[in-house]
Amino acid sequence: MTAAARNPLVSLTPTRIRNLGALRRGDAVEARFHNDVQYRGQVVRTAPGVGLVWIRDEAGGRRRAVSASDYSIWRVPEQG
Repeated sequence: MTAAARNPLVSLTPTRIRNLGALRRGDAVEARFHNDVQYRGQVVRTAPGVGLVWIRDEAGGRRRAVSASDYSIWRVPEQG
């Protein structure tokens, strides 16, 4: 049972993250450029002070450093 099924207050829509300090390892995120998803995966590490988040890209399993100055970062609901 998903979190949304257990709790109707859990949002099923992506949420834009403006403070990288709000992200935690394992969070599912998307990196968007002009509202087009460029990368999607799980957070591996964050460096809020320099505006970076590292994600494990689900498309190829590669680790990617994503700059908050180049991309908008969105937390997405967990699937499944």
